[in-house]
Amino acid sequence: MYKIVIVDDDMLIRKGIRNVIRWKDLECEICAEASSGDEALKVIEEVKPDIVITDIKMPNMDGIELIDRIKRIIPQCKIVILTAYREFEYAQRAIKIGAFDFLLKPTKVEDIINVIRKAINEIKKEKTIVEELDKINKILKEKLPVLRENFLFNVIFEMIPNEDEILQMASLYEIEIRSFLMILAECTTREEKGKHNTHLYLLGLSNMLNDFLNHNYTIYSIYLNNSQAVYIINSKKEVEKKDEKELFELLNQLKKAAVECFNIDLTLVVSTWGNGIVQLPEKYKECIDAINYRFYFDEEDIIYYKDLSHFFMYMDDRKLKNLKNEILLSVRYGNFTNINKLLLELEETLKKSKTDKQYILNFYYLLLIEVNMIKAQLSSAINTSNNSEVFENIDYLNEITRCKNLSELSNILRTSIQRTIEEVQNHNLNKMGSLVKKVIEYIKENYHLNDISLSDISEKFFVSPSYLSRLFKKETGKNLSDFINEYRIEKAKQLLITTDLKTYEVADRVGIPDPHYFSRLFKRYTGYSPSEYKEGAKLKGEKVSD
Repeated sequence: MYKIVIVDDDMLIRKGIRNVIRWKDLECEICAEASSGDEALKVIEEVKPDIVITDIKMPNMDGIELIDRIKRIIPQCKIVILTAYREFEYAQRAIKIGAFDFLLKPTKVEDIINVIRKAINEIKKEKTIVEELDKINKILKEKLPVLRENFLFNVIFEMIPNEDEILQMASLYEIEIRSFLMILAECTTREEKGKHNTHLYLLGLSNMLNDFLNHNYTIYSIYLNNSQAVYIINSKKEVEKKDEKELFELLNQLKKAAVECFNIDLTLVVSTWGNGIVQLPEKYKECIDAINYRFYFDEEDIIYYKDLSHFFMYMDDRKLKNLKNEILLSVRYGNFTNINKLLLELEETLKKSKTDKQYILNFYYLLLIEVNMIKAQLSSAINTSNNSEVFENIDYLNEITRCKNLSELSNILRTSIQRTIEEVQNHNLNKMGSLVKKVIEYIKENYHLNDISLSDISEKFFVSPSYLSRLFKKETGKNLSDFINEYRIEKAKQLLITTDLKTYEVADRVGIPDPHYFSRLFKRYTGYSPSEYKEGAKLKGEKVSD
């Protein structure tokens, strides 16, 4: 019932309004009366009415002041004012400061009923808007971790070039990154049976980081693939030298605990300190550069980018880096067309640079390792049963040290690249990866369950929601939620044509318990309402159950 308060210094008018209308028929009740503005405020604070009917001219406190005071107490309250013709300009002022509508004295019963109905409709409309906004906020809150991870993934890989847009989206996703370190973690299992579960260990490592560092740092996790993750360690305060020392000691303890707990091989690479979210790509590049030097470190060591200054690194040679990236990109996409040209250009660039032999050997060795990493990632994607077949049966270190010139080095690299590209091309000729196939099969078997969602499915298949979302979109060209909806609508179309089920029964059968939402979704994907679709099928002569 909608609560109404009547305010007028004339008792006969108050009683008349109370008694002349059957308020229950309007889903309303008169919960209080008041003869003055002061009395009205006390009553209104106590009963919190939905609607107030008030005279505009009263002693001590007029209707204008009363409206202003009511709006401070209950902003959403609908205030209807009673006014005479000579007070019309007064009434207009009242509307401007928040009155809902006005009635001219003497007032007809039907006019009062019409205004109250109009106010109730407005209240219902506002309530619907609030409920929809609450639903949207709830959905956003549930999806916020996935949205944050996808956003940070895009920032790291420089997919959002506009700095202002990055800052705006960071604010939207409630991400605050000031002074931070980036950790790149790479995980491999020591046992054959655990090789497909490395992403679970990365999730476990994220939990451990939060346990170890929660008091002074905020942790943001981004899962790059099945074996690699990035963790952004954002300091909640200004970092001093002793804080850095304590942090590095904690990271050593954490790595030791993770290796012992999960029985895994774990590489941790730590960038130098960054300041602000726009520096994420730069710090990720530091991590990628540093991880290539794990060959020089013991297994138990954590690799800190700041410690690599004693290595002979040409950090400023952008052309070499660009060539390396182009070569790896061609390998990753199975494109052999430009490889010979790129390798020749690489040889010429190194000759002109007059770089010493050891640097060149290191460069080719690390490039060969990265080519084989692409093959390893491909193996993981297609669930190769025998990983030993994936890697080249060559001792690259010995091979390249025996090379007498750059041409021989390039031939070794070219052979390895050619074999990897053939693997990539063969994989691209096959159908979508088995994980996506399994997910699609699971959806087709369980579409009738109303709680099937990205988070439920990712939990079922032991992958992070953001990873599954990216993979599904890449393999099918569709968002997972769109695929679920489309499949449900297809099943609904079959049920509408072949059964005599009601629309709400069809909705429930396909896992959408809310018939109104089902009807909106059906129209979005077909252009017709369920009843229009069924009628159309009859007109086309399709067999429709009566």
